[in-house]
Amino acid sequence: MKNWNKFRNWLVAFLGCELILLGLSFLLARDIILEQIIFLTLALFAVLVLSDLLLTWLLLLALGIGLIFLSSGIVYIPIVQLLFLLVSFPLLIGILIKVRNYYFKAKSMVQDQVEIAREDYKSMYQSLEEGEIQSLLVHWSHEDLFFQIKPKEHNLMLSRIQEVISQELSYNDKLYYVSDGNFLVLSNSSQDSLKQLYLNGLQEKLGSLVFHGEDGNQEIQFQTGYLMINSENRSKYKDYSDVASHLKRQLETDVIVEY
Repeated sequence: MKNWNKFRNWLVAFLGCELILLGLSFLLARDIILEQIIFLTLALFAVLVLSDLLLTWLLLLALGIGLIFLSSGIVYIPIVQLLFLLVSFPLLIGILIKVRNYYFKAKSMVQDQVEIAREDYKSMYQSLEEGEIQSLLVHWSHEDLFFQIKPKEHNLMLSRIQEVISQELSYNDKLYYVSDGNFLVLSNSSQDSLKQLYLNGLQEKLGSLVFHGEDGNQEIQFQTGYLMINSENRSKYKDYSDVASHLKRQLETDVIVEY
């Protein structure tokens, strides 16, 4: 739902921006209204067929060419029209990238479950007495870069990762996707160690996954963080955010990086 809301907001921003550009062009620079329509068509086409990396180069090229015209001292059109042409295309591309990205994230089979994880952890913590809660965070390294390369394949890869992890878990273990390539496992069972579960089988199975990119298959890597909450440290991890912060710090400092 959160991704759909962001998609809707950016779509509204795009429509509003285009109306403002056309309105200002009509009032201040009527001679370039046709160019504005052409820019809109080109921006829509580029966002549909190009990756984020290629779109970034396109933005830099468009800005570079515009700045050359501005600084060359050779003015073929009025400065107001030139400024509109310089700003409008990169602005449309930038907003449309956000629209496209949030559309793909909203369409993904794997959606953010932070709030569900928060509520489940709260319930587990309230029932914690002499037992323990295990937490395992599996992070897909450089997930955002893979999304920029090929969003559709990125979404499929999230589904594959989720399936591989879920197949290794027991009945009492709960799996959540908590955004940005992070998969969280919570368990209030002390029979099996989530850390050993990862090292003894899950690590190898995740390592066999490949990303089907534009230039062929590419291996992906993972980082992990592990935390056990028991009677000795429960006061430090009263809230889900405390656990999430600790696990993410492990990723950043490579405390339990397995690849």
